[in-house]
Amino acid sequence: MAIRFLLVIPLIYLTHAFSWDFLRTWTTTLIVQGDAFLGTHLAVLSPTSFAVGDHYFKVVISCTSIDVLIGSLPLLLDRRKTVFGFIQFFLFYALVAEVLNILRLVLGFFAFDHGLSWRFAHEIPSGVFLFLWFIWLLHYRGWSSPSLLFKDQHKGELKEEKPPV
Repeated sequence: MAIRFLLVIPLIYLTHAFSWDFLRTWTTTLIVQGDAFLGTHLAVLSPTSFAVGDHYFKVVISCTSIDVLIGSLPLLLDRRKTVFGFIQFFLFYALVAEVLNILRLVLGFFAFDHGLSWRFAHEIPSGVFLFLWFIWLLHYRGWSSPSLLFKDQHKGELKEEKPPV
């Protein structure tokens, strides 16, 4: 299990070695279209940047959440699944994660355009989003089970804890 966690940071670092222009452009397009649907007026400045009022924004790699997707690969790998089964699962996982990420971004820019501070419209929701993603990964792998915390490694059984008298 520790090896899986040790692979996360190098994969995230490797992800940031590429520009991901197509993904940043796609993310920008979805943000602009989503916010236009909500009535927020974003002015497109380039394929990866836009303005909300007099505030300028550039969509960077972290905005796409590709770094978190690729970084989560070692935590998702399951030797019991076939390669095809894992690819199928990962594509569905990536689609759901990206839809949730785009919704978070669209709603954040909507809130920012309507007067909410950047910290409350974007920074805090980003942290909550990543925290919930990590909790989901732990739950998916079964690493959130209390039995993992209290398992007696010598007997393979749960220890019964008696309250002090």
